[in-house]
This record gives sequence, structure tokens and C-alpha cells, in this order.
Amino acid sequence: MKSPVPHRRRKTSSNNRIKVPGSYIVPDFAVIRFRAYLAFFESEVVRSLSRLRHTGKNAIWSALTRPSRLARNMLDKWSHGNPPETRKPSLPKAAGKSPVSLNSSLPIVFIHQSNSDHLKYSLAQAHKSNPNSTIFLLGDSSNDAYEFVDHRCMADYFDEAAEFKKLYKHYSTNGAAFELICFQRWFVLRDFLKTHGISQCLYLDSDIMLYADVTNEQSKFNRFDFTLCWNTIGCVFFLNRAQGLDEFCRFLTDVYSQKDKYHYDKMLAHYAVRRKNRLRGGVCDMTAFQLYSEMNFGQVGEASHIIDGSVYDPNINMPNPGFEMENGIKKIVWKDGYPCGTYIRTGESIRFNSLHFNGRAKKLMSQYYTGTMNLSGGQSLSA
Repeated sequence: MKSPVPHRRRKTSSNNRIKVPGSYIVPDFAVIRFRAYLAFFESEVVRSLSRLRHTGKNAIWSALTRPSRLARNMLDKWSHGNPPETRKPSLPKAAGKSPVSLNSSLPIVFIHQSNSDHLKYSLAQAHKSNPNSTIFLLGDSSNDAYEFVDHRCMADYFDEAAEFKKLYKHYSTNGAAFELICFQRWFVLRDFLKTHGISQCLYLDSDIMLYADVTNEQSKFNRFDFTLCWNTIGCVFFLNRAQGLDEFCRFLTDVYSQKDKYHYDKMLAHYAVRRKNRLRGGVCDMTAFQLYSEMNFGQVGEASHIIDGSVYDPNINMPNPGFEMENGIKKIVWKDGYPCGTYIRTGESIRFNSLHFNGRAKKLMSQYYTGTMNLSGGQSLSA
């Protein structure tokens, strides 16, 4: 009679573990799954399908809300073989523009395509609060309309921005053209400053209303290369060291060329996590700024901290960094010609050096203009 066969233990350890001298390494299957998830989003096929889906949604929305514009875009595509968002800047390079004229006041720079209705209020308010600063607008022929602005053709400073486009990969639910130009503007700004030998400036987004004398305000941040708001937003960008902007542009190039594979993977993971949790958005220049500032701790300033009783607003649609709200925006009380808000934690009245009318709030900008010029026409503004 045969003796019973002893029960054999399943050799799970040898199958699931990699043996090294003195220890075992257990594969992290969560990491493996997530790496597969990243590879899925990095796939060119997936990106192409995502772009197609986004284009289809935009076409449906345009058909319902702006049928005439959709028709023009379709005719233009059939005529030229490329959709409008893939074109290079529409203007040829300007011929022989005179050198810039600067004084001791800090220059203010805007970058904007088209003559959006809110642009005139942002430009005029910056001029009202800083009459001695040279105000530059890097734009196109449609917004060369303001007598108090030194207008420059953006296309004159677009060479490196065009090179970046060759590297760019789109990881966002927002439009590719929109996110791309948000990255490209930093190359445009850098090359404009370099061309004209400008070492310091204040860059403002075109949905910012400025109320402070920024030549005096700059001293708050002079130990930093540049400033951000909310650690990520370049809407109020005091540039004190031109090399700092150059280093940020090099960081973007290294990431998108995958020379800096670590930060490229972190940006891709940021997008993948948002999609996994069904959140909109994804990778944008704010993502890059956050990674860059973490890597260069102590070199990037924060403009939306309350300093000496005033602050640069990161977003009027949100209470951050802790203000009272009213009707969906920050509650503003005017004192001595300046907008102020109540800081909830202490009850203090804090002066806003600027207000950021992000998104749909842009339509409110005219109500916060403190000048006396007639801005209704928008084509013949003078100081």
C-alpha cells in the first residue's frame, strides 16, 4: 500500500518574489498598473483619439452657439488644408521697429493675440496706476490700437516658441492650441527681453487689473528670480533676474524633449491621475511652474501672500488666500481709490494690488477700471 503523498506547499514565493542575497523584493503591482496607465496616456493613438473627441465636442458646441464662426472655420480649413489652431502666428515679422525707450520705472509687458474686449481695460488700468512705466504689448495687428502702449509684433520673437511646438505633447482636456500658447509665451517674453536688453520687468496676464505702483512694489520680491501667484500661476510675474526666465524655458525644453525624464513622467502622471478621477484639465504651464519652483526652492517668490497689508489676487472667483466672497467673487470694498477685501482669519481689511478676472469674470473688468478715459470704442485710447 502506497503511503499518502504529503501535501505540497505552493511555491508562491519563488513565483512572486525576486530573490537577492539576504532579502526578497516584492514587485509592487500598483506601480506596475500605474506605469501601464501612463503608457496608455502617452500613446500617440490615445492622444490622437483624445484630440478628435475634443474637436468633435467643439464643433457641436460651435454649431449650437456660433454657427457662422463654425462655417468660416470649415471653409478656411478646406481652403488652406490646416485648421486655424495649427497655424503659425498670422503676422509677418515687423520691419525695423525702433529700439525700446525705457526710464527708471519698471516696464510692464503684456502678451496677447486679438483685440479682446477686456484687453483695453487691463492695459488702461496698468497705465493709470503706473503712468511712468513703459507698457509693452506683444501682439498682432488687431490690437495695435493704443496710443499709450509700445506695441510690438509677437511674431518677431517667436522663433524659439516655434521650436518648442515641435517638442510639445498635449496632456489636457483643454484645447491644444490654448495650452501650447500658454507655454510659448514664456519663450516670447524671454526673447523680447533679450533682444532689447531688458533685465527686469513685470509681466501681466491680460485679465489682470493693476492698482499698485509696481516700481515700488518690486522691492518686496527683489531676492527672487521671479514671482508666481498661488505657487503656480504666472499672472503677476515680477522678473528680477532675466537668467531665471531663461532657466525656466530651458527646463521646459528639457522636460518635453524628455532629457529630464523624471519631470516629464511627473507631468504625465499628473494628467493620468486627473483623468483617472474624471477631473478636467491636466498639464499646463502652471504644472511646469509648480515643478520648477519645487526644484528651485527659495528662488521663486509668492505674490499672493499678504505682505505689508496688501496682496496680489490669484483669482477673483475664489476666496484664496482667505477672503470674504459675495455673489461668487471676492467681496470688494473701495477705500481711497483702492480695492480692499476682508481677510476672514483676522478680520483685517487688506488692499488688493491687483485683481485677477479669470475665466468668465473677464466681463466684469470694466466695472473695476479706475480711470476717466472713454473706453467704449477701444480703438483710439490715449493717455
